[in-house]
Amino acid sequence: MIIVWINKRNWKTPGPIVNMSVRNAASFAGLGYETHLCVGAGADSDTAGDIRDFYGLGSLPALRIHRVSRMQKRGNNYSLSVFRYAWRLIRTLRHQDHVAVFTRESGFLPFLAWLRTHPRVSGYYELHDLYADLSWCPRKRTGFYREWFYEHLFLPRIDGVVCITRSQQELYRKIFPSLPSVAFPLGTTPVSALPQPEERRKRRTLMYVGHMHADKGIDFLLKAAAILARQNIQTVFLGGKPEKIPHFQKKAAEIGAGDAATFISFQPPEQMHRALDETASIGIVMLKDTFYNRYLTCPVKALDYLSHGIPAIGSDLPSVREVLDDSGTYVKADDLNGFAGSVLSLLDDADRYARKSEQALQRANEISWEKRARILVAFAEEQKITAGGTRHPKRRFSLMGK
Repeated sequence: MIIVWINKRNWKTPGPIVNMSVRNAASFAGLGYETHLCVGAGADSDTAGDIRDFYGLGSLPALRIHRVSRMQKRGNNYSLSVFRYAWRLIRTLRHQDHVAVFTRESGFLPFLAWLRTHPRVSGYYELHDLYADLSWCPRKRTGFYREWFYEHLFLPRIDGVVCITRSQQELYRKIFPSLPSVAFPLGTTPVSALPQPEERRKRRTLMYVGHMHADKGIDFLLKAAAILARQNIQTVFLGGKPEKIPHFQKKAAEIGAGDAATFISFQPPEQMHRALDETASIGIVMLKDTFYNRYLTCPVKALDYLSHGIPAIGSDLPSVREVLDDSGTYVKADDLNGFAGSVLSLLDDADRYARKSEQALQRANEISWEKRARILVAFAEEQKITAGGTRHPKRRFSLMGK
C-alpha cells in the first residue's frame, strides 16, 4: 500500500496544521510505507534540512515531500494547484500499488470522490469540525454552508472518515450511519531522554503552547499568572504571531502579571519541543467550555506535554480527558482558585508530581503517532477488502448526487 497525505497550506507555515500533516505522513513512512505528502511550496528552502531542523524528524527514506507552488491571482494564493498535482500523482501511483489517500482539505473531496472510484484507490477524510450539522454553531459564516454542502455530497462517496475524538465519531455516525469511521487522537512523539521529575518540578514554571485565541483560555491564564506569581511561579506563553506579542504583554501588565508572564511567538516545532524540555514544569490545556472544545477538538498542546512526560492541568472537558486520560489534573474551565490550587498541589508535592510525570509518559506511549498510523493502516486495509469489486466509476460518482 502507498500512502498519500494532502495539505493545501504552505510548507513551514507556523502553528500545528502543517506540522500535524508532516507528523501523520512521517508516521506511515516510519512503518516502511512509501508515503507522499503534497503541500504548498512556501518559501524556497532545503526540504531535507527542514525535516531535520524545523520539524525535528530523523531520516525517513520512505517519505517523499511534494512542495507545490500555489496559484497566484490578484495577490491571493489558491490551493487548486496543490489538489491538481495530488490528483495526477495518485493516478500515477495507482499503477504501482493500492493507494490510500488521506486529507483534511474539504476542497479535495470532489477529487477524492472521483479518484476512489478506481479499485486501487481508497480515500479518507480527517475531520476537524462538525460542518455536516451546523445546529451547534451560534455564528454561521458563509463558508460553513459550503462545508455543509461538501460533506453531505461527498462523504457518502468516499471510503471513510478519520475522527480525532470519539464524540465526533458518534456525532457523524448519527448523520451518516453507513459511513465507515475510525476515532483516534492526533499523536505523540514520546521522548526517551528526559530531565528528572524533581529537576522539572523545581523550575516552578507553567507553559502554554499554541494559538492565543480567546477560546483557548488566554484571559483566564493571564489572571491565573498574576495569582501564581505570589507563589514564585512563572508562566510562559509560546504561540501567536509576533505582532500580537505587545498586545498580550500590555494585557498582562494591566492585571498585574507583567513580571510573571513571558510571551514568545510561534517557533518551529523543533524549537518548541526544546523549550518544553528545558523550561516547563506543568503544561496548560485550559480550554473554554464550548461545544467545539468539548467534542470536536484534539488539543495538540496536550499531546506535546505528554510527549515530554510533563504533567498537565486541563479543563474538565471530554476532549481534554480523552487525550490526557489518568495523567491529567482537571479543573472547571472558569475556576481560577481551583486551577491555582491544582498547580500548587503538583509543584509542592514531589511524590505526586513524579507520579503524574510517569503517567504522562505512559499515556504518550499509548497514543503515539506510530500507533495512530498502525490503526489507520488497519482501517484502510479493512475498507479496501470490504469495498473490493463493488465500485462502478460511471455510476457511483456524480456531482448531482444521482
